Amino acid sequence: MEINDFLVPDIGYLIYRKCTPTWEIAKNEISFCDITYVIEGRGIYTINGVQYEVKRGDLLCIPRGSIRMARCIVDDLMNVYSANFKLYDMNGQQADLPLPLLTHIGIKSDLIGLFRELSNAWVRKETGYHTKTRGLLLVIMHRLYELILLKKDPARSDYRVKKAINYISENYASNVTVKEIANLVGLNTVYFGALFKNETGILVNQYLTQTRINHAEDMLQNGECNVTEAAERCGYSDLSHFRKQFKMIKGYSPSHCLRNQPD
Repeated sequence: MEINDFLVPDIGYLIYRKCTPTWEIAKNEISFCDITYVIEGRGIYTINGVQYEVKRGDLLCIPRGSIRMARCIVDDLMNVYSANFKLYDMNGQQADLPLPLLTHIGIKSDLIGLFRELSNAWVRKETGYHTKTRGLLLVIMHRLYELILLKKDPARSDYRVKKAINYISENYASNVTVKEIANLVGLNTVYFGALFKNETGILVNQYLTQTRINHAEDMLQNGECNVTEAAERCGYSDLSHFRKQFKMIKGYSPSHCLRNQPD
């Protein structure tokens, strides 16, 4: 499933629901996306004629146009966070989330915290709450992409790798070395290198290079500086080496960014 980074949500309904024995959703066709995260208990959802028993840690992502109905399991009542919203692409056309209908993601405390903040902001309806709730829902969507589509859970990343990534983010323009970062997090170079690759999927030097080149690309595309200045600002003293690494990562030369600046 492909991730679309250019979606804007329009929220219609948000709730933290503690189900009662008589709770149910009557059979109807929905014109919105329905995300439901089961925090406690179990329930029965019927989507397009197929019955699903959901339980604690399950995430339902019901696409618009679905025929939906639901009911409780009386001896194990559900608590859920539920959001109903429409998604629009950059052309104003309705879109769907690229997520499976039912996924077991387990109980994620950070995700629950985001849903709680989203629900509270929606209920309080303070000035600017539309902007805040849209932003929070987008963060939740990104978190779900990580868990379900990208198969990674940054919340469980090793704290030493997080510290290293933060250090690279703040010091990419200087002459950063793997040994320096390993010393910073209190590990020997070999063990740190293996740990970093296991957590991120790439070598430390590769991560550092990608960070530098991404920053350089931004600088060039925004017209902030020329190629030589971008190289210097991103930690390169050798312009030829910078050009070579830029093209290797991006597939085009840094000067290409200058030719494609927005008006």
